Amino acid sequence: MLTKRTLLLLATGLLIGYAAAAQDASPAAPAAAPDFLLSLLLGVLGLVAVAVLLTGLLVAAQLKRRGQHLIAPQLTSGLAPAATPERGVNPC
Repeated sequence: MLTKRTLLLLATGLLIGYAAAAQDASPAAPAAAPDFLLSLLLGVLGLVAVAVLLTGLLVAAQLKRRGQHLIAPQLTSGLAPAATPERGVNPC
């Protein structure tokens, strides 16, 4: 219900706005719109690039940390296998 009402009000407002713009006799300044849109597009692309860079750095740090945790137990167990007996095994 709320979504339907919102869409109907939005469509009605857009149609009224287009009708009012079509009847307007004053000339519009076309040079200002592309500059604004270009700067807006470049700003959004800059934010996306920063988000991608931060995500990549965080993922690389997690993978590096996870790799260190996986490698460290293998190295310590390989150095002294007889020093730590397994549980449930008789060391005779």
